[in-house]
Amino acid sequence: MDARQPDDVRDIPDYQALVVIDMKGYSKVPSHRMPAMRGDLDNMLATAFAESGLGREWEERAYWSDTGDGCILALPVRRMWRLVDPLPEILDGVLARYDRERLASTPEIRVRMSVHVGPLPDSYRGDPINDACRLIDSDAARDAVDKARALGSYVALVISEAVFQAVVRPRRTTRLTEQDFLPTRAEVKNKYSETAWVHVPRRSPADLGTPAGGGSERAAEAAPTPEAPAASPTPAAPRFAIETVGNIIDTPQGDLSFTQDFRRTGR
Repeated sequence: MDARQPDDVRDIPDYQALVVIDMKGYSKVPSHRMPAMRGDLDNMLATAFAESGLGREWEERAYWSDTGDGCILALPVRRMWRLVDPLPEILDGVLARYDRERLASTPEIRVRMSVHVGPLPDSYRGDPINDACRLIDSDAARDAVDKARALGSYVALVISEAVFQAVVRPRRTTRLTEQDFLPTRAEVKNKYSETAWVHVPRRSPADLGTPAGGGSERAAEAAPTPEAPAASPTPAAPRFAIETVGNIIDTPQGDLSFTQDFRRTGR
C-alpha cells in the first residue's frame, strides 16, 4: 500500500535562481528598429552566458519568459553564483564591444539585471518571480543604470538580500566581495520595499554615490556615530578677598568707630 500523502498546496517547492534582464530606453526606440535591437541583445546574452559557464543553462532553459524589452530566466540554485560573478562583468564587456562597432544610427544597448532566489512550483508563478521583476523595476535599479551610463558602463546589477546572503557574504563569487556592492532600498511604490545590493562592473560603490531609496538600515548601522563634543570644564570659582568693614556705633559717650578686618587669602 502506498503510504505517500498527496501533495498539499502549502508544500514548499524547490528553490529556483531567477535573473531578469531589461534594456534601458527600449520603449523609446522606433518600432521598426525594435526586432533587430532585441535580436542583438539575445545574441549577446547567449555569448555572455556561454563565457560565464552558463551556456547549457541558456540553451536548455527550464523557464524562459520574453518581456519584450528583456527576459526572465530560471536556473538551478547551485549555479546562481555565476549570475552574480562573472556574468555581469562579461556582459558589460560584450555590450562595450557592440557599442564600439555599432553604426551611429543603431541605438545603444544598456541593461539592468536583477537576481533573486525563492521557492517556485512547476508553473513558475509566485512571489519570487514577482519580486525579481519588482526588483528590476525599482527606483534603485533605474537609478543604478543611469549612473552606470554616466560612468561609461553598460550593466547595472541589483541583487536581493537573499542572494547577497547566499552568494556574496560566503564568498562564492570569483572576484567580487562585499565591498563591491552598495546597499540600498529597492522600492516600487505601494508594491515593494526591500533591502537590495547594487553593483556596476568596473566601478566601485563610491562611484555610485547614494542610490535611490537612500541606503539600507544596514548602511546606517555601519556608519560611524559622531562623537559628542567634549563638555566644557566647569569654570573654577573665582578667587575673592573681603577686606575691611568700617562700623560706627552711637553710644551716650558719643560715636564709637572701629574696623573689622575680614581679609583672608583666596582658596
